[in-house]
Amino acid sequence: MRKAMRTAQIKSEARERMMSCFAESAFISMLNIGVFLITYLLIIFVGRLTGAHTAETLFPVFSSCPPMFIASLCVILISAYILSAPIYYGTKWFFWQAAGGNTMPASSVFAGYSSFEQFKLCVKLRMLSDIRRLPYILIFGTAAVVEAVLAQRLLSDGSGIGEKIFVYIGVAVVAVGVIYMCFCAGLRCVPVGYLLAENPDSVVSDIFELSEKLVKKNAWGLMSLYASFLGWFIACLPAFPVIVLIPYFNVAMSVFLRSCLEDMNEAHAAAQKESVTV
Repeated sequence: MRKAMRTAQIKSEARERMMSCFAESAFISMLNIGVFLITYLLIIFVGRLTGAHTAETLFPVFSSCPPMFIASLCVILISAYILSAPIYYGTKWFFWQAAGGNTMPASSVFAGYSSFEQFKLCVKLRMLSDIRRLPYILIFGTAAVVEAVLAQRLLSDGSGIGEKIFVYIGVAVVAVGVIYMCFCAGLRCVPVGYLLAENPDSVVSDIFELSEKLVKKNAWGLMSLYASFLGWFIACLPAFPVIVLIPYFNVAMSVFLRSCLEDMNEAHAAAQKESVTV
């Protein structure tokens, strides 16, 4: 069996693959950013119409939450979530092909809209992936809210500087722990979109089963890959390198998962060969 690729090798190969489809990658990045911006601006616009957003800024600062605004907000978010599902998986498909050395036209990202069945499959996969993450988010999120409420009460009781520092440190530790646990819980669904690109005719349950198996066997490598992009993720907060990050991360993830699949297939073939000889 060949030796597993290191993170540096994965990212190096990803950069090489990106160079062959840079223009298409830039378009897809702008498309994903555009979907987010349109959704965001619609929320601000509805906030203006309903009187929820009265600040002289485009930042999400809402002075009130009238029922009409809440209802409109739900409609916008649910519609964006459902309608953008094919683009979400189309992006994975494009970069999966790019990682294999196949440069596809940028329009291929819209393949999920080609039929109602494809559209339904994308929405179903997205919903099932998020439903699998939801229990962990609710559990750890509840723990974080309870901890924040307790911390607020402690700070409002006229605590000293030393006690306040202790509380702030506790809040930071809990916040990091919650983020880490939610991240670990969501890892098992990370390969789903890429595996759909590899096996577009597979049964949904088979995709999730293979996704969990890949993550279980390569969890450390997957977390190492995420950790190597930490600087990029942080840089996206004040700046705009997300245009480069979207293709770079997706191609790197595709290269990693392709390597994992090859290792798994080789191990399976070796096991079958050994069972036959025995």
